[in-house]
This record gives sequence, C-alpha cells and structure tokens, in this order.
Amino acid sequence: QPLPLYKFFFDLGEAVLKPEAVQILKNITPILADLPNPLRVEGHTDDWPIQTARFPSNWELSLHRATNVVRYLIEEQGLDAKKLSAAGYSEYRPIKPNDTAENRALNRRVDIVIMSIDLWDHEPN
Repeated sequence: QPLPLYKFFFDLGEAVLKPEAVQILKNITPILADLPNPLRVEGHTDDWPIQTARFPSNWELSLHRATNVVRYLIEEQGLDAKKLSAAGYSEYRPIKPNDTAENRALNRRVDIVIMSIDLWDHEPN
C-alpha cells in the first residue's frame, strides 16, 4: 500500500514542492534511508487539463512532480539514487473525486511506494 503524501504538495499546474512538502520529506527521509527496499515515487495530478509549453499534458506534469521529489531526496537528503525511481500517472489514479477545490488539491500529490525487495534487481546485467 502506498504511503500517500498529499497535504497540498503542489499548486495547481505546478511541480515545485511547497514548503510543507519539503518538511514532510525531511521528516520521513531517515525512515526511507533505513529501508533496504527500492522506492518508487509516483506523481499525480487533478483532472484539470493543462497545456503549457513546459507541461503539454497532465502526464508530463505528474512525472515532473515525481522526478522533483526523487531529485530532492537524492540531492538534498542524500538518499541512494540506485534505489529510487519515478513514475507519472496523470489524473488517472485520484484518491478523491475531483469535485471540490480541496479534493483536487489532495489529488495533486506524490506517493512513495516501498517496493518488494524480492522483485528488485540489485545489479544491472
């Protein structure tokens, strides 16, 4: 089961981590660092369409959110890059209906999924 990190991590149409998100990531980094398991950071959006030069669709936005978290965990918190990966799911895995501003904000999130160590290929072939 993913650990949802959804308390208003991102503004509408943005992939920049909000200060609240940075603080949560700082708080959980020691736990993540102690795990031998690989971690997949999954980015999500609300269902409002986006079409900008930077983010042609919610697919790009969701992946950019995930990669920003991965880069923060590696570059600022020192997590092992070999155990991190990023995925983007656009608006297709909401945790709430996109029927209110608050629910949309909750859907603008990342999940950090702790993967099974048995399924992880430790070394490239």
